[in-house]
Amino acid sequence: MSAGGSLTADGLATESRLSRALRALRLERRLSVGELCIALIGLGAIGLLALGPRIQHGGFSMDDWSNAVLALNPSGSRDFGHALSDFASFTIYRPVLVVYVPLTYFVFGMHMHYHLAFAAVLAVLVATMFYGVLRTLGVPWVHAATISALTIVFPWSDSTRLWVTADQLTLSLFFMFAGLLIALQGLRRPGWKWHGCAVLLYLLSILTYEITLPLIACLGVLYWVLVGWQAAKWRWLADLTVAVAGGIWVWTNTVKTKSGISDDLAHSGEIIKKGGEIFGRAAFPFGSPETGLVLAVVAVLLCLGVWARFAFPQRFASQGSWGLQQWLALTAGGVVLASLGWVIFIPAEPYYTPTIFGEVNRVNGLAAFGLILAVYGSFGTLAVLVCQAGARGRLPAAVLTALLGVVLLASYTHVLRRHIQLWNTAYDASAFAIQETKRQLPRLPSGTTVIASGYPAYQAPGVPILATDWDYDGMVRMEYADSSLSAYPLLEYLHVRLVCRAEDMAVQIEGRPERTVAYGTVRLLDLATGVHANPKSPDECRREVDEYVPGPTFLSETY
Repeated sequence: MSAGGSLTADGLATESRLSRALRALRLERRLSVGELCIALIGLGAIGLLALGPRIQHGGFSMDDWSNAVLALNPSGSRDFGHALSDFASFTIYRPVLVVYVPLTYFVFGMHMHYHLAFAAVLAVLVATMFYGVLRTLGVPWVHAATISALTIVFPWSDSTRLWVTADQLTLSLFFMFAGLLIALQGLRRPGWKWHGCAVLLYLLSILTYEITLPLIACLGVLYWVLVGWQAAKWRWLADLTVAVAGGIWVWTNTVKTKSGISDDLAHSGEIIKKGGEIFGRAAFPFGSPETGLVLAVVAVLLCLGVWARFAFPQRFASQGSWGLQQWLALTAGGVVLASLGWVIFIPAEPYYTPTIFGEVNRVNGLAAFGLILAVYGSFGTLAVLVCQAGARGRLPAAVLTALLGVVLLASYTHVLRRHIQLWNTAYDASAFAIQETKRQLPRLPSGTTVIASGYPAYQAPGVPILATDWDYDGMVRMEYADSSLSAYPLLEYLHVRLVCRAEDMAVQIEGRPERTVAYGTVRLLDLATGVHANPKSPDECRREVDEYVPGPTFLSETY
């Protein structure tokens, strides 16, 4: 044979061992492009039905406005080079976002529905890649499709689909799952071409949003389980190299505060506690979280599953099909994946915990995939135990599992719709705020500062209306097409205070540098009543300022 078509004896032996391993682990079946396209279409339909109300009736929130100002420069021409420079000044530790964020605004402009539609498209693409990974690992298509659909409607990480800024995390997940799919497909092929592409995607994922770093660092364990140490070790080393390099870049360039060891320990305990709460909600979506009950039921179920697998090997052996052993492995894998999705937040600020409140729930962006696997795997384990105990065969177990998955899909969608209504109502309120500003103050001289009062900060915990000093500021700058303007909402929870001094007025926000404003350039505006003032002296300031007070922090206490 020619050199290009020959194999050495060692190569044949290695290929033979690899082939046997792949056949045993059901990796011998290649995922077809046609199947992936069908999955994309189906998941796209689910995404459109579930997220359509947000796309149609929603809009920008919080950072979306400040990002729009930086990218589009409302005072002048749109200069992509200057936009890159501006974004690099504060997010260079996530260099992919330096390009990605301004690019989305250059492409979609201020068409908010396009931005939200793109966030939904990203979620569907991630779900499709996840479907491909599950199918490559041998999960039957009906279960892989149901699990992937659940990731689109999972309501306790929904900020990644309902809030434009949070789709940055979704982009990171897309790179990671696409890389994993390519890496798994490459396990059956000689050479490094496929894994080289996977490693590049892993690096892009980490440099987009570092939430995927712990998982990427541990993927070698999966390779090892699938094809053995000899075939996995160099691939794992490549992944680790990328994870370490990406981690060093993020750590040395981040602008975020780094906590100490004692704070990390306390935060890890909070993450474990809140993670259990989210798992309880993931398994039982309605009412208050039944954390203790759910965890106890799942623990008993897994123990029964392990006992049944070893006590009755003939009845519960999968014999190459998807059975009890695989469901137990899927459940365990889900727990591991959820843990790896949360661990990156241990050294972060305390509010980065798996709570279920609005924009904060992006913390669950990756962990959600593990939670869904763990819950669905528990359903499969339960179905097999119930059906196989009666010797009724595996088909009823598969049907029962899928039915439970569909019920869960409907439940998640119901909760998601309620969340979407909250987000859309909050957007309507913020849109009214800027309309009222323009109505009461139709013209603002350059350099003017607007200070708004009497307006709610949040529709519900984590669902912002005018919640920061940069969302209202961005709204005003974009509405008046003037980057020289400034705007601040008076917010009780941020302890925003106005201080009248002899030379100027000071805007004091707890934990931030004081900002001074010259008299005559300030416009005080009560958004609730429409009353406004323009103090030109300390005396006028003192007479007027007490009339302008913060509005409520929350309109509703529940999310």
